[in-house]
Amino acid sequence: MVELLGMPAWLAGTLFVGAGLAIWFAVGFLALRRAYKRLADKRPSPDHETFLEMLGTDVDREVAEWVWETLICYYQPPVMPHPDDHLIDDAKIDGDDINMDWIPRFIAEMGMEPGLWPKAWPGWPQEWDLKVRNFARHLQHGRELLG
Repeated sequence: MVELLGMPAWLAGTLFVGAGLAIWFAVGFLALRRAYKRLADKRPSPDHETFLEMLGTDVDREVAEWVWETLICYYQPPVMPHPDDHLIDDAKIDGDDINMDWIPRFIAEMGMEPGLWPKAWPGWPQEWDLKVRNFARHLQHGRELLG
C-alpha cells in the first residue's frame, strides 16, 4: 500500500499515527465542550464575587479565593466554577491534580510547613462527595488543624 502512495514507509507510519492522534484529540475536545454545555444548562455560572459569597458560609474568604483561582483555569467561559460542582464528573479535573498538586500548593501558598503533606494532613471524610464546596472545607479544616 505504501508503494502505491509513493512515499517511504516511515512517513506513511508517521502520518497514520499523527492522523490517529488528531482524531483522538478532536473527539476529546468535542466531548469536553459537550460536557461544559450540559453543565451550563444544568446550573448558573456565578461570577467571582458570587462564588466567594456562596462559599463564605463554609470557609474563610482567603480559602475561597484560593479555590477560585485554582479552579478557574479548568473551566471554559461562559461556564464558571460553582461550589456544588463535582471536581471530576462536572469540572473534568484529573484526580491526580487534586491530590498531588493542589494540596501541597495550598500548603505552600498559605505559608504552612511543607512537610505537612501527606503525613500530617487530615484524610478526606468518606461521607463527602468530591465537590468544590467540600474540597474548600477540607482545605479549611487542614489549615485550622495544622496552620
